[in-house]
Amino acid sequence: MDEQKIETCENFQKFLDLPEEKRERIINAAMKEFLAGYKKASTDNIVREAGISKGLLFHYFSTKERLYSFLVDYSIDVVQQEYLDLINVIQSDILESIWQLSLLKQDLSTHFPDIFDFITSAYVDTSAKNESVAANLAKFNTIHAKITADVYAHADVSLFRDDIDPALAMQVISWALQGYGQSKTGIAPAESLGKTARESYELFLEEFQQILNMLRKCFYK
Repeated sequence: MDEQKIETCENFQKFLDLPEEKRERIINAAMKEFLAGYKKASTDNIVREAGISKGLLFHYFSTKERLYSFLVDYSIDVVQQEYLDLINVIQSDILESIWQLSLLKQDLSTHFPDIFDFITSAYVDTSAKNESVAANLAKFNTIHAKITADVYAHADVSLFRDDIDPALAMQVISWALQGYGQSKTGIAPAESLGKTARESYELFLEEFQQILNMLRKCFYK
């Protein structure tokens, strides 16, 4: 490792060693500013909100890109610890499992609002997709995909009507939910009716529950 990389690692460690209150103040200020979009985000606004000098911010992170990459990595770690690792709602009723997963995500948005808003924006902000960010988001997607696969694997197909093919019913449910999710992915929450990601998620849950109820009427006994 060359001297510049060693210095960068040492400076980053100094940030991690900061008192928790100061460290969280910097993180929260940066997350809120990046909600405007990676390109529009101003480090001047971040340091003003955090109450530190610009020189000190770049002493810790060296570049705006490194700061953003750190925030994505940090957010995904929290989401995994507080959401993914705690999931134990998989049950025989596939639609109920999917609904409970949605409610757990709502709990995450309540307890970690800044992180929820930031990581949601990171998915739709294509201007900030460097290799590090892309790798972290891909890792998160892989974990989430495994949970989804487990939900489908534990589904009790005897709950379906006798006059339909259960395998085809499962596939149609998957297509319907994937299509609905993709229809929402291209809309940045902050641009959707002026709502934050958390407020938009409340609206999403209302509509999502209606879709699950419709699928239940179509396929269940």
